[in-house]
Formats: sequence, structure tokens, C-alpha cells
Amino acid sequence: MLTELDPKRIEEILFHAVGVLADSKKQMFEIVELAQREFDRISMALAELKQEINATIEEVERLEHDFRLVRIRLAEVSRNFTRYGEAAREVVYRQADRLREALAAVREREKNLQRQRMQQEQALVQISQLVAKAEQSVSQVDIALEFLKGNLEELNEQLANISMRYQLGQRIIKMQEDERKRVAREIHDGPAQDLANVVLKAEICERLFDVDRMDELRLELQELKSTVKFSLDEIRKIIHNLRPMVLDDLGLVPAVKRLIEEVQEQSGLEIGLSVLGPESRLDPAVEIALFRIVQEAINNSRKHANASLVQVKLEFLPEKVSAVVEDNGVGFDKDTLNQRLAGGDHFGLYGMRERIELLGGTFRIRSKKGSGTRVSVTIRLPQKG
Repeated sequence: MLTELDPKRIEEILFHAVGVLADSKKQMFEIVELAQREFDRISMALAELKQEINATIEEVERLEHDFRLVRIRLAEVSRNFTRYGEAAREVVYRQADRLREALAAVREREKNLQRQRMQQEQALVQISQLVAKAEQSVSQVDIALEFLKGNLEELNEQLANISMRYQLGQRIIKMQEDERKRVAREIHDGPAQDLANVVLKAEICERLFDVDRMDELRLELQELKSTVKFSLDEIRKIIHNLRPMVLDDLGLVPAVKRLIEEVQEQSGLEIGLSVLGPESRLDPAVEIALFRIVQEAINNSRKHANASLVQVKLEFLPEKVSAVVEDNGVGFDKDTLNQRLAGGDHFGLYGMRERIELLGGTFRIRSKKGSGTRVSVTIRLPQKG
């Protein structure tokens, strides 16, 4: 570890960082240009694909028309079997077989083309997102460059806090990125797949409507309706997990009550709640932090502690607010937990502690194997003067 901070050395490091950021900015510009060219290429390919799909649809309609005519002819031949010679009947049968095979092949080609179209459209969306992220990164690099190129005279006064702020910033970034990945994974695996299926089913419905196949259209519309309802429920769940609306509308206590009701419905775990002091609305950052603490502690009791009873206590005082979650589960070894917390290995508990420390509060865990676990947090409130 460094025992002294050399301003010249720090200045050299900062100038080197400026150079690295400038190179990174150039590379990001190149990524944007490459992505834009790929976007244009896929757009042109998609336009050609749509033309091919339209031509295929027209061919399907033509073949369906011809096939209807030959079926009429085939029915006439069958009704007047003695009127037509064997050669004439053979010609009609062969023509019907050829049209049936051709129609099946063209329909399969249309299906494959529609699948390719959906894939190309998804690729366009992904590239657009990549371009947007790269442009945002370029903007952030510009801000960093301006900052680093600015006046460094006050740098020495801030060096004492750099290490702590850097570590804290890295932890915050990691938590944010993990949350973004989780949300992106939920959207990709859920609503995004469902909406892609909605587009495909809507196109099928259009085709069925065009050919007046109403019974099949009605079934497809029923499936489409179910898919949309399911996707809407998934989106609502994701939004609720990000930030329960009842927390913003009614406050901490109603949000915790709703959470307890949902957990009890899903798991059957017995959860008690006691509220001490006059309930009041808090700063939104404090409310969401306390809610997430209670949520994470209950989830740990439910999933890992093998608990049958959980007690939640919220206390409102003029100068502070506190939350306690205690269960009768299997507990754990505190020394081992402290080591994992120090290394940031236990993301759930680690995230609890980080939330509270960012707000200047205290976070404590008391546990012993076979004796349950108690999580308590306290946050001091600004005094109204």
C-alpha cells in the first residue's frame, strides 16, 4: 500500500487516463460507424425480404385460386366418371397433385421468409440499442475528459477520500449492473419473446382473414389474446419488482403489508408485523431502502433459513426510523458471514448493508446456528428546524 501520495505521479496517471479515454472515444466512434453500416445493410436486406414475402404471398394466392379451380374440375370428373376417358382423368389428377405440392412448398417458403423477417427486425432493434449505448458512452467519456482536463489544483485536498469513494462507486456500479442484467434477462426471456410471438400471430391472422378462413382465425385470435394477457402480467410483475407502486402512493407501511400478504399467499410462511410510533412518509430514498431490506430479509428467511415464523417491526421516531426482521430459522455462523460480507460474496446481504451505509445508517445481523436470525437497520432522519 502507498503511504504517501505524490502529486506529480498522480498528475502523470491522470494524463495517461486522459489519453486512454481519448483512444476509447475513438474506438467507440468506430463501433458506432460499424454498427450503423450493419444497420443499413440489414435494413436493405429486410426491404428485399419484404418484397420477396409479398411476391410469395401473391404466388400463394394464385396457386390457391388455381387449386380451387382444379378441385372443381376434379369433382366434375368424379361425378361424370363414364363421361371422361381414363387419360383425361389422369391429367386432372396429376394437375391437382402438382398444384397441391406446389402450394405446400410455397406456403412453407412464406413461413420461412416470415421467420427470417422477424429475426432481421429483432437484429435491427438490437443494433439500434447498441448504437444508442455506444453514443451514450461517447457522451460520458466526453464528460470524463472535460473533467480530467480541467483544473487539478484542488486535487490534493480530495486525495484522502479518493480510495474510499472509488471502492464505494465500484460497489454501486456492480449492484446497478447486476440489477440491469436481471431486468434485461427477465424482459428478454418473458415479454420480448411473447411480443415477437404476437407479431407472428398477427400476421397469421391477417392471412387467415384474407382467405376468409374464419374458424381458424377465431382460434388464432383467442391464442393471441391469451398471449397478450400473459405478456401484460409479466410486464406488471417486472415493474412491481423494480419499484412497488403502493410504496410511492401510500408509503412504507402499506407496501410492507402488501409484501407480507404476497409472500404468505405464495409460501404459507407465517409473518407478523408491528408498527411503533406515529407512521409518517419518509424521503423516497429512505422508504425504498427500508422496503428492500425487509424484502430481502424475508426472502432469505423463506428460501434459506427454513423458518416457520418471521416477525417484522417498523419503528418511527422523530430523529430516526428503524426496521427489524427476525426469524426462527436455522441461523448461520456469524464469522463466516462476516468474511463473505467483507469480500462482497453474499450479494443479498451485501446489498442490504450498502443501501443503509449510503444513507448514513447502521446495519446489523445477529445469528447463531439453530437460533434464528435477526436483521436490524436504523437510519437517522434530518431534523426539521
